[in-house]
Amino acid sequence: MVLGSLAQLRAPSEAAWELIVVDNNCADDSAEAIKIFAANSRTSVQYIFEPRQGLSHARNAGIRAARGDVIAFTDDDVTAHPHWLYELEKAFNKYDCQGVGGKIIPVWGGEKPCWMQGERSFSFRSGAIVSFDQGTEPHELNIAPVGANMAYKKAVFEEYGLFRTDLGKRGTDPMVGEEVEFCMRLFRAGAKVVYAPRAIVYHPVEISKLRKNFESHYFNWGRYLARVDGFPAGSILYFGIPRYLLRSILSHVCKWAVTFDSRERFRHKLQVYESLGQISEAHRLSTETK
Repeated sequence: MVLGSLAQLRAPSEAAWELIVVDNNCADDSAEAIKIFAANSRTSVQYIFEPRQGLSHARNAGIRAARGDVIAFTDDDVTAHPHWLYELEKAFNKYDCQGVGGKIIPVWGGEKPCWMQGERSFSFRSGAIVSFDQGTEPHELNIAPVGANMAYKKAVFEEYGLFRTDLGKRGTDPMVGEEVEFCMRLFRAGAKVVYAPRAIVYHPVEISKLRKNFESHYFNWGRYLARVDGFPAGSILYFGIPRYLLRSILSHVCKWAVTFDSRERFRHKLQVYESLGQISEAHRLSTETK
């Protein structure tokens, strides 16, 4: 899907661009499909095999191999708008920024569940549904763009480092947050990241797995928070777990139990999963330091 849409891209200005495809130890016929695509492509295609399992390892391998001044990232299941690359380049030129985040439009594979209907629907965490829409006008971002549609100058990686390999999906571990942590590093350094609403990719949403995806994502977001943010100094610990987390999960469990509105009930359930993720990671980190 993604290769077909990339083949239809409008080239950015007169600049040459290359496509880097990273095979992250895939067990299917991806390598052969990429070779066939490269043989028939008008664009330079570079195939890289990265044996270390993990999204961060794959992205970092692509960064090291890239020859251009700007590196754009996307996923293997998206469809890119023909002007996607052109709009990313236009944003870099116009706003003199270090990074650009584009719009991600979810493509629903069926009717939205009842707990997502209406005005009180969820404000999604990045990753629960792959979506990023910050309006119709370009502006400077104060939140991280989503990995399926983001671009950074290569010099940024040389100055601030690559994606953390202890974050992001790794094999069967659905960890999250590598692109968020990286962008937070840039924000702390005063770098500018801009939203480009016309740099669009379309990402499928599989309805049958949606509820499970939410629960998994919130659990792993809790793990991310514990791993990256840590805990306040002086926190009272029980078996390595801060006491306030135990209080927090108890509060969310009670709200989950007594709420009847389906949307609010599921929201409280997700907060329970997030707290469970924090507790799980806190316990793991405490055992590693012993």
